[in-house]
Amino acid sequence: MAEVWDEHDLNLEAVARVLLVRRGNDLDQPTNIHETLAGEVAARSGVIAERVAPELRAVRAARQRCAAARTRPWLPTGLAVASLIGTLVCFTSSFASGFGDWQILLSLALLIFTAGMASLAGTRHLEVRGDRRQLKQAQQALAAAAEDAVGELLRERILERTEPTLAWGNTFKSTFAPTLVGIGVDNAIPSASYTELVEFIAQHSTSAIGIAGPRGVGKSTLMEKIIHERRLRPIGVRVPAPKRYEPGALIRLVHSSLAHEVLHPGVGRLLLSEPTGGRLAALRRLVASVLVLLSAIAVVVIWANDQARLSERSESSGWRVSTVTVLCIAAAGALLGILARVLWLAGWAMRPEVVADLGARSSRDREVRALARRELEHLRYSSATQAKNSVSWKLGFINGSGEDQLTLTERALSDADAVARLREFCTELARTADQPIIVAIDELDKMDQPSDVVAVINSLKDLFHLRRLHVLVSVSTDAMHSFAARGILVRDVFDSAFDTIVEVRRLETKESRSLLSRRATQFSVPAMYFCHCWSGGHPRDLVRTARACVTIAARAERDATQQGMDIAPEVRLAEVVDAVLVDDVAAVLQATADRVTADHQNRPQQSDDPGRPSARQDEAIRAAEDLIALRDLLIEGTGPVHQRINDALSVAELPTLSGPVTEGELLVRALDSYLKFAQAVSKFFARERMPDQWQDTATTQAVRLLAEAQPALSRHPGEARRAIERAVVAINGCPSTP
Repeated sequence: MAEVWDEHDLNLEAVARVLLVRRGNDLDQPTNIHETLAGEVAARSGVIAERVAPELRAVRAARQRCAAARTRPWLPTGLAVASLIGTLVCFTSSFASGFGDWQILLSLALLIFTAGMASLAGTRHLEVRGDRRQLKQAQQALAAAAEDAVGELLRERILERTEPTLAWGNTFKSTFAPTLVGIGVDNAIPSASYTELVEFIAQHSTSAIGIAGPRGVGKSTLMEKIIHERRLRPIGVRVPAPKRYEPGALIRLVHSSLAHEVLHPGVGRLLLSEPTGGRLAALRRLVASVLVLLSAIAVVVIWANDQARLSERSESSGWRVSTVTVLCIAAAGALLGILARVLWLAGWAMRPEVVADLGARSSRDREVRALARRELEHLRYSSATQAKNSVSWKLGFINGSGEDQLTLTERALSDADAVARLREFCTELARTADQPIIVAIDELDKMDQPSDVVAVINSLKDLFHLRRLHVLVSVSTDAMHSFAARGILVRDVFDSAFDTIVEVRRLETKESRSLLSRRATQFSVPAMYFCHCWSGGHPRDLVRTARACVTIAARAERDATQQGMDIAPEVRLAEVVDAVLVDDVAAVLQATADRVTADHQNRPQQSDDPGRPSARQDEAIRAAEDLIALRDLLIEGTGPVHQRINDALSVAELPTLSGPVTEGELLVRALDSYLKFAQAVSKFFARERMPDQWQDTATTQAVRLLAEAQPALSRHPGEARRAIERAVVAINGCPSTP
């Protein structure tokens, strides 16, 4: 069910107006269209509601709690005030007519009742203040998220309102884009991968799913979104894998995280850092209540002694009122009021889950919470049972005694027992809650040892295929390749352990356009095409490339200003593309030269003469020099990048290395395909096109093939070569202006 924006949540139109007039952002538009843009944002409130759905639900839940708690203090407050008035009336009339036994008893009862109601009203007021504070925090989070979402929607609308000659033009005008940073990039996950994962889980009662993909492509975000997917209604947790594997530790972490998620949905494991703080506080309050009670007894004793002393002096019966009596009555009321408050707070702290149970929707919810509390207590504490028997006898001056004591302390569970307990908990939780359970184990890449990754996957197999339990495990393909190079075939273990492997795909062209259109204004669609091609649809690289484009355009504008130009000349898209390509290719050549040098410096000396470098070291030195020369020729050259690369290769050749395979040699082997890919991108964007030519089917096909060729560079050289050749054929068939 889609989220619906309510006018009480936030005034989106006002937020849009503030963003449009605020300085320091990229939403500078003519004043006469501000109202139109703000109205268009308000008309698309449903889109905003979907983008800030978690924050919106948090605000509405906090608002409901405040509404339910708003009337709680009024009844005890009213009763306390009424009781206090009755107490004052009783004391006033007693002073006029003299204190009788019933008047003293009534006044004391009213005073005690007043103290109790005042204590209860104060506690309820603190609850209301806590709810209001949580509501304020949720509203602040919603305001920040809504501001970002409104800004994104404004940028989309500005691009849609841009003239086609500018939106699809061959110039680049975006010189300021403060939102082109990595924050929130992970939220841009490919819709195809997410849909595939949701459908697979929905169609199967149990599953074990592996999630693979390059680093930064959105695996963690995909897991986070799937455990909050409203169509599945799951009880889900995402547990980052530890850096070092310890047998049983991950199982216990999953167990406690799942139980904690049932009790505190969405809070995470922050409350587990102080597991006994509430009980210690409650114990302190109970001790304080005992002291208060002893003080009350002392007051009664003082009052009784005073009454006894007065009765000796007077022959009349009944209670006698003296200054001590009045003070004792006042002290007793105050002490009993403190006692009532302490006892209330102690009970509240000892069993905080009672409040959650009272707010549960049904007996099923209470049963689920009780199950989770039982598991948390089992994981946090160890239990001990003690039995003690003693016998004693005495006969005159002779006595004897005997004692027998037995203590049973629960042993820590073995790894097998911990797994069995978790399986039992998952089975019972799924049956009781009538909801699927999703356990997502993330970031296996962090583990240093490939054997640890294999051990984690094997330990999780005990949880596979429990009814209504879905286990998701992610690892990057980069880590798989690295592990394979070290002799551990993690990919084989990964493939064989799971029912299916969901490959988190890179962004498609329309998804890259959608992401960039939310981040920058005056960013033409052809420029988005370039960012998509050069990044291969990788979200982080996409934003990085876009940011590089904006930086280059801003640098050109700044140079024009320093030269005294009133109006900066237009920056052609082809110039921006060439500048980005030159910077990136030069950086790759420099990094490859450094890697080659480092590899051969770390090799043992193999020359007969310790003072002379070996033949392989000579070869590495020459290779590094050739790479540096190629880099300098590329930077110092003129014309489009594809021509510069041709000119540079006609002077300096790509080096070749012999001997054992090293990381530097692998980088050198990949350079040929990388330079050809850079030439293809440069050649494609060097040609200017009309708006209809940019939107032509052949052009969009070439963009897609170029983006597909980029990730092929990290695979086999033959595959990269064929992907680049397909892209070049498509480029040659694209329409362009003469």
